[in-house]
Amino acid sequence: MIFRVLCVVQNLTVIQQQLTSEDLFEAFRQQLIKDFERSGLPTKFTEKLTHHYQELVAQIANELRECDQRSSTHISRLLYNVDISEAQLKKYLQEANDADHWVVMAQLMVKRLLQKVVIRQHYKNKPGPA
Repeated sequence: MIFRVLCVVQNLTVIQQQLTSEDLFEAFRQQLIKDFERSGLPTKFTEKLTHHYQELVAQIANELRECDQRSSTHISRLLYNVDISEAQLKKYLQEANDADHWVVMAQLMVKRLLQKVVIRQHYKNKPGPA
């Protein structure tokens, strides 16, 4: 079941549907805030996040770009907290060819954070042993 959930989250259509769910979006936003704060990064930008995938990615990419100008150490810490490895990032950057690396990083973050939220909710709603 977990494998299926992880595969489904990769699908852009499903991601957009998940982002339109108010409960999932709020859980996603709270997880994003938590990971940014744990990395020593500001979270004010999260107050204006949109439910639309492309706009959300652009908002996060812009914030990452601004944060990197202050300190790249915090970005590395953020990737660690979100659970995105250097190898994974490198692979996606190579596949994306000329894409802005901040956009690629933001896409990975959105997917990974949604995975965390969906899995957490799946187990939260699963009935315990009888």
